[in-house]
Amino acid sequence: MRTLILAADQSPAQIARASGSNFLISFFFLSPGRRRGLLALYAFCRVVDDAVDLSATEGKDIAEKHLAFWEEELDRVFLGRPKTPLGFALHRAGLRFGLDPEPLRELCLGVRMDLAPKPFADFEALKVYMHRVASTVGIACLPIFGADPLVAKPYAEALGLALQYTNILRDIREDIKEGRCYLPMDRMGFFGLSPEELREPVSEELLCEGSALDMFLIEEFQRARGLYRKAEQALPSSQKKNLRPARIMGKIYEALLDSVEKKGLRTLVEPKVRVPKWKKLWLALSTLK
Repeated sequence: MRTLILAADQSPAQIARASGSNFLISFFFLSPGRRRGLLALYAFCRVVDDAVDLSATEGKDIAEKHLAFWEEELDRVFLGRPKTPLGFALHRAGLRFGLDPEPLRELCLGVRMDLAPKPFADFEALKVYMHRVASTVGIACLPIFGADPLVAKPYAEALGLALQYTNILRDIREDIKEGRCYLPMDRMGFFGLSPEELREPVSEELLCEGSALDMFLIEEFQRARGLYRKAEQALPSSQKKNLRPARIMGKIYEALLDSVEKKGLRTLVEPKVRVPKWKKLWLALSTLK
């Protein structure tokens, strides 16, 4: 099928392989049926995110067209009338695991915010965005994991915030290039910083140890650490086994935060940090304990 819509002729596996995401390693610790379901859900999340990213290269109107298509496909999935290979796979997963479409609709609302990005006044405002683009994904995954959605929802909510804020701190440079800033403006203002100062080239003064930017990042790394602690506290002991894929992601992303924090100010001028594959596997295996 020839199509102009992003990934509309691709299978979930093709979409996932192209992403190279940190999430993929956790899929291998699921049964084949659950893995297929998670692959379909992940691929949907990937295509709506990629659709919005088209605004940087193709323009807002094109991004809007692609996102609207996938929003409509989501409605068709839960009406039993999907049009795409991904839609059919998600429909099957929905029937098998009793998926709730609402978290995925909320995800679409979240990525829509990136079509007209606005500064976030404070961390509470940022949390609304992070809930929509990250926590909703974890909540949607709970039935596929085999976890109790009611019992495990607080953990999925808290972990989503931790993972997303780790991404934000890693990707400051990349996001600023695209005209987006996901940092709390009140704390930036406290340190006398503005998003414009983080555009390339960043001044050598700001890149010095002890600078206003250094102090701001130290504070935000501490905030991110607190988000992981809150997720850990929210983990229900009765659901630990079923939540293993989510726990793997928590470990991988906290290791990513370690690396970003170690690089510190250099994250603004150097390529973004990644967790090596061997370490991802080691962290995944550590959840067997």
